[in-house]
Amino acid sequence: MLKLCLIFLAFIALFVLLLRAAVILMGRITGKYVGEKHKAAETIINTGTPPITWISNSIKKIAKLGEDARGPRAVKIEEKARNTCLKRLKSLIKYFKTSPLCQDEETRKILLDELSKARGVWQKKDWGEIIILLEQETKKKADLGKQPLSKKI
Repeated sequence: MLKLCLIFLAFIALFVLLLRAAVILMGRITGKYVGEKHKAAETIINTGTPPITWISNSIKKIAKLGEDARGPRAVKIEEKARNTCLKRLKSLIKYFKTSPLCQDEETRKILLDELSKARGVWQKKDWGEIIILLEQETKKKADLGKQPLSKKI
């Protein structure tokens, strides 16, 4: 009987530890998911361009084209990037419409208005310009990262 109680106790302890680990893991995953959404919205509102993580693959593909960076293949890549970013922006707008993590309704309205403005600009603007701006921004950040601290200040 004592063995059975010890086995049961060990099982309960293991179950509690696994449950605790699952709760911690879910918290981290949720935090990352929410953090990425809020960071993306902040980037869009501050710069008017999509986050670099949204179009980094397209930038790499266009860079591989080299001299043919304005040819028909580049146009297809740019159009695919535009569609992908517009879909992600649409889902971001949908997320913020129902998110409980907005400070108040006025903040939510301002946020949704700014994201909708960005969507309108992205639909009308030449996508090649946006990609070029992001390439330049990425190069500047990379160059700043390589400079000694005294030059950054």
